[in-house]
Amino acid sequence: MDFEPHWVKFRAVGQNDRRMREAGRTPPRRVGQGSGPIGMTNSAYRLRRNIGTLFFSLLVVLGQGYPCAGQEDSTAHPKTIVKPYVDADAYAIYAILLAIDKHTFFVIQSETESRPTATPENVGIKGDRDFYKVWGPVLKDYAKKYRSPRLLTRKIPIEVPYELVPQQQISALFRSETKWNAWGPFYELYPSSGGYFWFSAVGFDPQKTHAIVSMNHRCGMLCGGGGPNFFEKKNGKWREVSVKAQVMHWAS
Repeated sequence: MDFEPHWVKFRAVGQNDRRMREAGRTPPRRVGQGSGPIGMTNSAYRLRRNIGTLFFSLLVVLGQGYPCAGQEDSTAHPKTIVKPYVDADAYAIYAILLAIDKHTFFVIQSETESRPTATPENVGIKGDRDFYKVWGPVLKDYAKKYRSPRLLTRKIPIEVPYELVPQQQISALFRSETKWNAWGPFYELYPSSGGYFWFSAVGFDPQKTHAIVSMNHRCGMLCGGGGPNFFEKKNGKWREVSVKAQVMHWAS
């Protein structure tokens, strides 16, 4: 939901009141006007305060010790045969993202993140016309691949050791304890992992020069984050780039 138009509206109200006072007229008193911060009515102030409260509550929910709500259980696709993911470019992109985190050992969920109802409109990426000229085909392929899980293989080209762990096995570790000690069994099994990662399949354009992929990381009750990442291929090498778009990320 976009709250910016409401803020512009409240500022315009203040400007009109000032003009009326300068002309010797008394501006009308509006509902909620009076005790909010300068330039804001009470209703506007409460709206901003509630937005902050909602945002904080969201962080608390995301920070619970169990796997992130956006990480779908592979059992959500009971009739789907999860096929091995075979794409050298995808694994090269995974390696670039993992290299940013300086861990000595990685735990990676073996299934890619998925949602059967994924579309280009609901995967958390929105841009203008110029954005869609370049990234529209990539976003379409990203959403298409997001609908079905794929099974990662040991093709990630990194020197750091890693283990691919099924999503159900990871979830079982958290169900074995109370939520206040949810990470105990995990770190007993993977003490040097720094948590675990999971990826989406990678969306490409037809020329395979642009890519979108989601990477997520959980490391504790209030530790983790993730979201879409954008890549371009130049001179035969992938590199992460920034884009002018609204991109939804989560953090705890």
